[in-house]
Amino acid sequence: MTNANTIQWKRTAAEGVAIVVSILLAFWIDTYWEDRQEAQLETLYLLELQEDFELNKSRLEDQTAELGGIARSMQVLQEQSVLESPSMSVSELNKNFSQIINMTSMYLVNRAYANMTGSGDLRIIRSRPLKNALAEYYAAAQVITLVQNTHEMELVQIYEPYIIENLDYAAVGVVRVDEFPLPPPIEEASILNVLATRRFRNILIQKSVITTDLINEFRTQLELTDNVLSLLKSANSENTLEDSQ
Repeated sequence: MTNANTIQWKRTAAEGVAIVVSILLAFWIDTYWEDRQEAQLETLYLLELQEDFELNKSRLEDQTAELGGIARSMQVLQEQSVLESPSMSVSELNKNFSQIINMTSMYLVNRAYANMTGSGDLRIIRSRPLKNALAEYYAAAQVITLVQNTHEMELVQIYEPYIIENLDYAAVGVVRVDEFPLPPPIEEASILNVLATRRFRNILIQKSVITTDLINEFRTQLELTDNVLSLLKSANSENTLEDSQ
């Protein structure tokens, strides 16, 4: 009887151990596959982020170069305004002044970051420095949007009224669509009447100030872009190394 009880107890214990092991094994398998899926999703996000930031870098470089051209045009006109007689032709003066209504529209790509924050998947990014850098990056991008919006307001409130009042818009306007060209200017030389005035120079300086402000913002954003790209490339390299092991 004792032997039978002992055997039964051992059998029950073995069955209990088998059940516990089965449950733990099932949990381990589920956890393993969940971790694998999250690791794969993290890799996908990191690659998408790198694509976005490489595109942002290219856009920032292009826009910074364009802003530099605008600032140089303002500088050229300031130099011409203090001469007894301008050394540039009327058409060249108007062409340079047309840059005053050239507005940059820099909108940074946030496809991958928006997807992560919107879905809650940002938590699967393991690198804390990368998360912090991303947050800082898109917070700084909001400053650029604010400065650009200020620039748009100055276009409507200052630059366009000045042109309408003092110049021939057809001479300094910018063709946006080739199939709808501007009419030939009638008073192209009207720029000569205002070239040496204080108000003209102040308009140029104001445009220079906000343009160089944007250049500084874009250069700062480029530095942040390079920092994020460095962190992304490091994280992608680590993921590639883990996958190969």
